[in-house]
Amino acid sequence: MKAALLRKKPKQTRSRLMVDNIIEASIRVLKKHPYEKFTTNRVSAEAGVSVGSLYQYFPNKQSILLELEIRAVNEMIENVEKLLFDDKFKPEQRLYKAIEYFFLTESSLYEIPFSSDLKYSAQLNRISISIDSYLRLNGYIDEQADTFLSQYLVALVGGIAEQLGRRGVTGNFKPWIEMTFGLVMHCIQAHK
Repeated sequence: MKAALLRKKPKQTRSRLMVDNIIEASIRVLKKHPYEKFTTNRVSAEAGVSVGSLYQYFPNKQSILLELEIRAVNEMIENVEKLLFDDKFKPEQRLYKAIEYFFLTESSLYEIPFSSDLKYSAQLNRISISIDSYLRLNGYIDEQADTFLSQYLVALVGGIAEQLGRRGVTGNFKPWIEMTFGLVMHCIQAHK
């Protein structure tokens, strides 16, 4: 069964605040109870809203969980972008930190039993654009280069992180991060 997205998009400030309140309440419910006990009734009680108000925006619990997942992925992308363009570190350190953060957060998505397996094409496009900007700004590729390298690197790092997550690899990611960083740097050097 494919989970539905938001039933309706909140337009007014009050409605957006209600949706945010429902999402925050959902996170609290998941922290208190195992996934199997996650219900719209628990979420509405935690949020202090009626179930009917919740259903105005979310048709079922899967739609709430999907919204949580989408927000988590968007936050992950924002944080990767911040790391890539953090002037406090040298370019290679920034790339290493971005890969490290991505691995830790991406793999944690697979620990959640309700992960939807969405492909997130808009988010993948956004991170490809950011990687392309990073590569250009740091002189790894010139202005005339196409975007193949950035798309390749996103597929490479994302694929490795996904496989680690699906295999349930937890704990010490350091060898995987270092190996992946080495592969990425090799790809960048080979592309020049």
